[in-house]
This record gives sequence, C-alpha cells and structure tokens, in this order.
Amino acid sequence: MREQRETVDVVIAGGGTAGHVAAIQAGRAGVKVSLIEASSMLGGTMTDGGVFMPNHWHSPRQAVVQGIGWELFKQSKEVEGLRIKPMTERRAVDTPGYYSNINVPIYATLAEQAALEAGVEIHYHEFIGEVHQDGNEWEVISFARGIKRITRCKELIDCSGDADVVRALGRPVDKARARQPGTLQYRIEGIDMQQVWEGEAQKIYDEAMEKGELEKGDWAYFGIYPFLWYLQMGGHNATHIYGCDTSDADGQTAANIEGRKRMLRMFEFVRDRIPGAERAVLKQMYTRALSREGCRVIGEHVVTLDEFMAAVPYDDAVCNAFNYIDLHNEDNGCEEIFHESEELIPTVPFRALMPKDTSRLLVAGRILSADRKSLAGIRAQCTCMAMGQAVGAAAALAVQSGRASRDVPVADIVALTVENGAVPLH
Repeated sequence: MREQRETVDVVIAGGGTAGHVAAIQAGRAGVKVSLIEASSMLGGTMTDGGVFMPNHWHSPRQAVVQGIGWELFKQSKEVEGLRIKPMTERRAVDTPGYYSNINVPIYATLAEQAALEAGVEIHYHEFIGEVHQDGNEWEVISFARGIKRITRCKELIDCSGDADVVRALGRPVDKARARQPGTLQYRIEGIDMQQVWEGEAQKIYDEAMEKGELEKGDWAYFGIYPFLWYLQMGGHNATHIYGCDTSDADGQTAANIEGRKRMLRMFEFVRDRIPGAERAVLKQMYTRALSREGCRVIGEHVVTLDEFMAAVPYDDAVCNAFNYIDLHNEDNGCEEIFHESEELIPTVPFRALMPKDTSRLLVAGRILSADRKSLAGIRAQCTCMAMGQAVGAAAALAVQSGRASRDVPVADIVALTVENGAVPLH
C-alpha cells in the first residue's frame, strides 16, 4: 500500500448532499480543500443514491434555500434545455413546497466540475479511517485501494451522513433504537396505466399480502396511499428497508441485499399479476441502499421538535430549513406533520453543527444535532445543501482569520453564503 502525505486547509469527509456544496463554498472562498468521498461521484443521495428530487427550494410564499445548490440545479436544467418554472406557476398541494427533479449524470458532472474549478482536491472511493487532533491541526488518515493517505488540515468537516469523523474521534452520537426505514431506489417502466384500474390493482396487492407473496415494506406507503401510487411512480422511492443501518460496511451490505430482494420480488409481482404491466421492464437500479436516519451528533445545541414547529428564531441561525416533517415508519409508511402556517420557516442554528466540546470541527447534513422528529424535517436535501454551504463558509473564514470555526461570527458566515447566492435570513 502506497502512503501519501498531504497538507491542506480544510478536509471534508463526504461529498454527498451537504459535502459537495461545503467543498465548493470553501474552495471559492480561497482555501485549499480536500474532499474524501466513498462513492464514485458527488451528490450523495441525490445522484448515486437515486433520490433525484432536491426539495424544497421554495415555499408557496418565498424562496427558502438557494445558494450553490440552486446554482448547480439551474445549470443542470440549462444543459438539459429545460425551463425552470417559477414558484408563481407551481401549486403546492400535496406538501407545502415543490419537488424538482435533476438529471443525475448532468448534475453529478456539473458538481464535480464546479468543485475542481474551485480548486478542490477530490478523492473518490476513499474512506476515513482514523482522525487525530494535534494542537490546532488535524491528522486525517483515509484509505483507498492501494493508498493510505495522511492529510493534515486546520479545519475538519463531517458530511459523511453517518458521523464517520465524529465517531472515529470517540465523540458522543445519538442513534435511535427504532430508526426510519431505508430504501433502495429503482425504476419500473412500460406499465400501460390506461389498463390499470385503481380498485383492481389494490385488490390484487391486498390478496398477495394476505397470501404472503409480498412482504410488508415491499410497498412502503401501504397505510396512506393506494397501491396505484406505486405503479404510477414505477416503484421509485416506494420500497422500505426496515432496520436499515448503513453506518458500517456490514450494515450497508445487508441493506443492499435486502433492498434488491424486495425490488425483484415487486417487479415480478407487478409484471405477472397487474393487468397492463405485462410489458413492464425493470429499467434502473441505483448502486446502494440509503438510510434516512443514522447517527446524530450531540452538539452544542440540540434542535427539538417544539423549536422546529414554532420556527424559533435563533441568534446564530446560518440557513433556513423547510417547514414540514416527513417521518417514515413501519406502522403505515410515513407520518407527515405540517406547520400551522406557510409563513413559518424554521432555521438551523450554528451550534447544532458544532459537536459538543470540540474545536475546529463542524458537521452538516442528516447528522446534525437534533431530535428524531425535527431531523425528519431538517434532513430535506435542499436544507442539507444549505447547511453544507454554511459550514464550508465557516471553515474558510476560520482559516483566513486564524481562529477556530466555532468562533467565526455568524454574521460573517451568512454574509459569505449570501454573496454566493444563499437566501438572506431575516
């Protein structure tokens, strides 16, 4: 194994929904960034995970999150030759906001190009192994095929999705015994929906469940939507993996195997049993099963459900969050909790992105310091991108000012993100 030693200003663990934006923001601010990503592309759940629906940029009343994520989204639509409909032409009926699909190959490539243009060093197929603090610097040991990389840096950001850095340091995390189900994304095409009758399809599904031909979770939202919804979506984002835990390789392997087994069972059922689906084709499967909830960092502040639902104004808010909760479960598929008013826009406090009693270490994404139910709202992809941009700005400003990121004035963090397109906070 070849050993490589590097020195940078900022190391970011994970190039997913939060991490790729954090890297671009820090790089654009003028610091040297190393981005360590375990998969083969940037974007995380949006790209190689197949949840290609960054939501929500807008509420019915205002822009909620924009910034670098929105910039990349707009660029991807321009490459596709598609017009982005303004919020005045959208109708928020099912939820208080709008779903906006991306083209995965285009978005992932544009994100990569933006990172490289910002001077970011990208290391794909690489995992964090050990992390040590040496005075005001970090030593990060990562592993890839044939490579042991030892990187020294001044600021460290954990966007791994499972708190890999925080756990490597032995810092406390909260991991609920009962977690939200995970999923494996796939797509069934070729169903002739003109031949599908809602009542008949539902009866066929119900009979298959009664006979044990299908299992609970093969169709995720059995308690809140008719089976017709599964057919309309072609199975996309419509299967649950119970007990999904991707915090280590064994858990990821088990989730992948379970997800693919459920996928194949559902495809064969749909093709063989549903009138109109005889020519159905299992067209696409994404590379890995996804967890909606894993380890949550114990931070300087823990966002609570009450705070989230009341949109409590924080003195140290660094970005907006969206205003409803989407808590997946085994009982009926999903619990949705809506705010009393569309005008209530929660925010994310900087303290929730600081692991407790640490310095020069920040986190972003679904591992932030929050209780389970508030996390189910904050984990939305656009909010994760906004958190990533905030911590990328904080780390860059810390390096440039010679202080720890936790001591950077929040007003300076927000100002830098706004300079890069983020929504101003009020």
